Amino acid sequence: MKRLLFLLFLCFALLSLVGFDSNKANLKVTDIEVTVIKSDHSLRYDFKIKNLGKSTVGGNEDYPGHHNLGLNIAVRPESSLAEHMEMEQDTKYKKMVPRGGGGTGFIKPGEEGQFHSEYQIKIKEMKDTDFKNIKSKALDATLIIMDGVKVIAEIPLNQ
Repeated sequence: MKRLLFLLFLCFALLSLVGFDSNKANLKVTDIEVTVIKSDHSLRYDFKIKNLGKSTVGGNEDYPGHHNLGLNIAVRPESSLAEHMEMEQDTKYKKMVPRGGGGTGFIKPGEEGQFHSEYQIKIKEMKDTDFKNIKSKALDATLIIMDGVKVIAEIPLNQ
C-alpha cells in the first residue's frame, strides 16, 4: 500500500514538474516583411502565422458582447530597436507607440493567418533619421500573440 501511494505521489510530482501549459498555442511565424514608411516615420510589420495545432486558435470565447477581440499581436522591442522608437509611458511593459494594426481574428488548424502592426519611429529632423539602421534592427524584437488579452505565444523574431 505504501508503495502504491509513493508511486502515485511520484507520478503526480513528475507531472507537476513537467507541467502542462494550456495557454500556449502551437504557432509558427512563416513569413515576416518589415517596411519603414519614411513619410509617416513608422515601422510596419507584416506576419504570416501558421497554426500547427489541432484546434482553432483565437476567437473561441463566448461572451455577451458582439466584437470578439480574437487574436491580436504586439511587437516587444529589444534595447537596440527601442532606442529608435517612441515608447509608451506609464506602463510596466516595454511597448512601442502603436500606429495601427490588424489581422485574422482566428487561425484554423493547419492554416495561416495574416497580421500587421505599425509603430512610431522617433521623430527627428529628416536628415538625422537613419531608416536603414532602424530596418536592420527591426527583428531585434519578440512577437507577442494574444487571444484577447491573454498571451498565448512569444516568438523571438531574430531566429
